[in-house]
Amino acid sequence: MKRNSVRSFILLTTFLVFCGFLGIVFGQRATPTGKDAEVRENIKRFTGIYSLIEENYADPVDPDKAIYDGAIPGMLHVLDPHSSFFDGRSYSSFNEEKQGRYYGVGMEIVPREGKIIVVAPFSGSPAYRAGIRPGDIILAIDGKPLEKVPGGQVSDLLKGPKGTQVLITIAREGAEHPLEFHVVRDAIPRNSVDLAFQITPGIGYIRPEYGRC
Repeated sequence: MKRNSVRSFILLTTFLVFCGFLGIVFGQRATPTGKDAEVRENIKRFTGIYSLIEENYADPVDPDKAIYDGAIPGMLHVLDPHSSFFDGRSYSSFNEEKQGRYYGVGMEIVPREGKIIVVAPFSGSPAYRAGIRPGDIILAIDGKPLEKVPGGQVSDLLKGPKGTQVLITIAREGAEHPLEFHVVRDAIPRNSVDLAFQITPGIGYIRPEYGRC
């Protein structure tokens, strides 16, 4: 069985257990026998539809997107429009916004032409003190190459508990060989507005934050 198929099976199993739990919680109007049969039948239909999509969709199906961004949020919205679902990354980001800080190396990064570029380290941050510069290209984190890693996941790799160390491998213009930086994570403030100023009376500029890590 291919690795992606194994991952899909694990995610589907978790989702179906979740469906069964919700069927028990919200299906109080049905009799126990009828309720169980209905849940099993709906689960069977869901797995059949998912398999059909996986076999015929133009692009490879991303199980995370299908389950965490689609099926579970959609189900909760139908049952209760006031309920929301957070996967691990979304919940972590939510807590960061609520607390106004996170633990990481303190720099802004952007994906560009398949590379992860350092826009700038924050003044006084661990990345700044380590000597990372704007324009540096991040090649690997803790020895893991980043060729096909999305920008959001790169930020996750750079974040971690306070006081832990992360190895960042950098390509820098003018350097013959990749540079390695051992950076110790620390608390990084997360301001709701990164940069704002007034251009003319009645017109302001706000810079959205992106890829803080």
